[in-house]
Amino acid sequence: MQYKLQEDGLYALSGDHWHRVGGWIQVMARTRLTDKRHGHGALLEWQNFDGVKLREVVYARDLNSDNARQVRDMLVDTGYPLTPGQASWNRLQHYLLEQMALAEPATVVNRTGWHGSVFATSNWTIGSADEPHHFVGQLSGSATLEESGSLSDWQTYVGQLCRGNPLAIFSIGTALAAPLIASAGMENGAIHLVGASSTGKTTLLQLAASVYGGNRYVRSWISTSNGLAAVSSEHNDMLLPLDEIGMARPEDIDTAIYQIMNGSGKLRANVSGELAATSHWRTLVLSSGEVWIAELLQQIGKPLRAGQQIRLVEIPVFGAHGAFDELHGHKHPQQFVDEMKSACQRYHGTIIREWISLLTERHDELNSYLSHEIGRLSGIWTRDQMASQVQRVIRRFALIGAALCLGSRNFILPWSEEESLAAVHRTLKAWLDNRGHSRNSEEFRLLKALERAMKVWERSLSDIEQASGQGGSGFRRLHEGRELWLIYKSHFLKRLGLPTHYMREVEVLLQRDCLVSNERSRGTYKTRVNGDLQRFFALRPDKVRRQLEELERIEHED
Repeated sequence: MQYKLQEDGLYALSGDHWHRVGGWIQVMARTRLTDKRHGHGALLEWQNFDGVKLREVVYARDLNSDNARQVRDMLVDTGYPLTPGQASWNRLQHYLLEQMALAEPATVVNRTGWHGSVFATSNWTIGSADEPHHFVGQLSGSATLEESGSLSDWQTYVGQLCRGNPLAIFSIGTALAAPLIASAGMENGAIHLVGASSTGKTTLLQLAASVYGGNRYVRSWISTSNGLAAVSSEHNDMLLPLDEIGMARPEDIDTAIYQIMNGSGKLRANVSGELAATSHWRTLVLSSGEVWIAELLQQIGKPLRAGQQIRLVEIPVFGAHGAFDELHGHKHPQQFVDEMKSACQRYHGTIIREWISLLTERHDELNSYLSHEIGRLSGIWTRDQMASQVQRVIRRFALIGAALCLGSRNFILPWSEEESLAAVHRTLKAWLDNRGHSRNSEEFRLLKALERAMKVWERSLSDIEQASGQGGSGFRRLHEGRELWLIYKSHFLKRLGLPTHYMREVEVLLQRDCLVSNERSRGTYKTRVNGDLQRFFALRPDKVRRQLEELERIEHED
């Protein structure tokens, strides 16, 4: 069948007559996913009754099957002037499949973020590749990434208000760092800002969101963990701002922290019972609330695990006026906050385009730049005594610092590199001060628990050489000229709150030479008491006291 496309519509030749199929419609590209194996289809462009041109990717699996009616319904719903009658649709369907086979190839992507050297969003695509890239996914047609005003407007009316306000600059840095996670080779993470009501926490989220869009870009924690996983997938390689963690169910927060930071959704079956494709994402979360994560988890009887503390870094809001120091001429903090909110609502969404353009231009050198800058800044901010968990968090702060410096250096941000790094370092110090120590969390808790337990044991232990019965907590004995405390295994685990499978915690004490063991795989010490073999934990009190003194000295220095 022959077709001709004219300005007023598409026509098909049947017999000796040209019959109007419908309005103007064209296949712009033959599309498929990046693996070139799946997702084959066509990028359509058509004109509706009002003369508005629309674009959408339709899949061949729908167009060339019983599901073709869905394509027809979509076109008609958007105002495509399809000529009435089944024959018109049959001709249009044939035309689209025929043109799809002849069209130039293009790649479709079904998630935001990096695809090689191309960065795709629901609204635009930036970067160079062998062929065009087009976004198709849940965000297609979404207004989440909105633009209002110019880049200069944002710099003048929003960016200038950030100067002199470390948390504001840090929030902008978090927004800029999100697209750098892949190049930096880092895992997902989150910053949780904690403070009393009306301290400016939500304003900081709106400020960070202004890099990408308006206030609608800020999402809420009030969702199920499944819903949050879907939202995370839609923010791949972009900032995910989440407000009011205290309004969400603690059970969902516990699951969501793990899922969002792990970067993948739950395994699910499709309608045929087969394993469905799992969504994946990279993101940085900027969160706010009036409660700490530990407080939320206490409500469901769960402790705050060390892994959660590292994945979701909690920072107390600080500043002379809530979250801010410099009010830029305003007499009252609320007046300044109102101006900040109003400016973000008027001018937003232009920074991210400029930022991604810069990153795509320098895509080949991005990895080496970030590796160098993160290493340099981490080296400046890390002390020898700092444990691995703390160092991991410092590297995330360094990523935010590197992003801010790159933005300042290329005149995207209206403040200096020096002010950027000063803001990040002050925020890092606030986190460290609130944490209270620079050891790994498990080690810190264990040493503190030992400190309390030793005060009890010191009064209750008897000399093993004079043992005549079971004894209270255990016994004392000399070992290589030094005092050794033999604490019954069950008593030791209970007093320190250790689980049945305790070796991960006990290993720390063995490595610090705080325990003596003749059963290394168990971490215990087996010896005879009154002729019976009994199992203890053999504690070296002098070594433990030395560790506690060292801990106190380091924290005073910090």
